[in-house]
Amino acid sequence: MTILLVDDDQDQLDLRTLLLEKNGFQAIPASTVTSAIREAKAQRPQCAVVDLRIPTEAAGLGLIRELKALDAGIRLFVLTGSDAKRINMLPEMALVEEVIQKGSPIAYLLRTLKDLANAEDPRLARLRAQLSKDKVVTFNVKAIPRASRSEVAGVTTDGVMKVRVAAVPDKGKANEELRDVLAAWFKVPKNHVELLHGETSQHKVWRVRN
Repeated sequence: MTILLVDDDQDQLDLRTLLLEKNGFQAIPASTVTSAIREAKAQRPQCAVVDLRIPTEAAGLGLIRELKALDAGIRLFVLTGSDAKRINMLPEMALVEEVIQKGSPIAYLLRTLKDLANAEDPRLARLRAQLSKDKVVTFNVKAIPRASRSEVAGVTTDGVMKVRVAAVPDKGKANEELRDVLAAWFKVPKNHVELLHGETSQHKVWRVRN
């Protein structure tokens, strides 16, 4: 799972980035609102952990609104040293998964993020169920090349499967790696995965048979 980390305390940002990466997450650090929005547009993280005061509470609340406007499906967690009861009454908190008090053990944040990563999106689960029932499934994929790791990365806001691949889109390398990822995810042989449309496009149509 890809996580945007936003904090203007560089030491805390470096520490959380290191801990998340050691625990198998792809961490995207950002120390300002501007850099956070830039990274969110470029890398489309599935989740964001945001320090509410960056450097002011108003800036943090604005960032929450902007991130949700950019991707309604992003899962947001807020870190704050302010009174949690007051913070939870703010209207922006309706857009947030959880407010976590600063000073809470980092293990709690890691466990929460791991639970979130392991909870498969029901739209993806339906694809697996359809393959099991019908023995074939055709679906759209948004490919994200040049990623730090290759993985099924969730779904877009309009329900399209997102797949990250480390390969570059050159001479079919990204498509071949994407085929490998899909074969492993559906647990079928590689020759059961067929690219129907979009050989040179980021948006593709694939067919998988059981």
